Amino acid sequence: MKSIGAIALLLVVTASLVGAAQCGCGQPEPANCYLVFKTTETIVFTLEAPIDYFMVHQTSTSPRIFGWRVETSDGTVVRTVIYPGEPRGRWLAMEWDLVADDGYIVAPGDYNIIVMTTVSDVSYPVRIVDACRPLFGCCNVCYAPVSCDIPCCIPYGELYLTLGVGEVRPCSGLSFSLTITIECSSP
Repeated sequence: MKSIGAIALLLVVTASLVGAAQCGCGQPEPANCYLVFKTTETIVFTLEAPIDYFMVHQTSTSPRIFGWRVETSDGTVVRTVIYPGEPRGRWLAMEWDLVADDGYIVAPGDYNIIVMTTVSDVSYPVRIVDACRPLFGCCNVCYAPVSCDIPCCIPYGELYLTLGVGEVRPCSGLSFSLTITIECSSP
């Protein structure tokens, strides 16, 4: 009777391990903080060096930017931009159009935008959500499931990134524009 119990316990443990492997439990945990953007939006970001950065690091030299990259939550680089020649000033506004190096828009998920500077890499996690889902068969209606930002705290005495929405694209790639011109004749 004890051997049947041991076999049953072994089967339960084995089934649990197989089930855990299939549910994606080995996937990286999502970031504790992030900003949410839709697949139809571009992300504009800038490097910030607050006054306390210069006090903490006892420097008057502003960091400069070599380029930027975007990584998935597991560290896979999906987009890299390196500026030729001398590094750029930190006041440079950069924009990621959500396109990977292969030319396609990235899939919804968690990403890190990383700016490479002369001092260190500075990153900010973002979550991309699908904004174009078919509502009725073939008809794409732009809507996204509700997903709230969980902004990261601004670190004291350190560089950080500010992010915002750049351009907004239509879901289907088509957009319509209607222009009405009214001409008044003078008597």
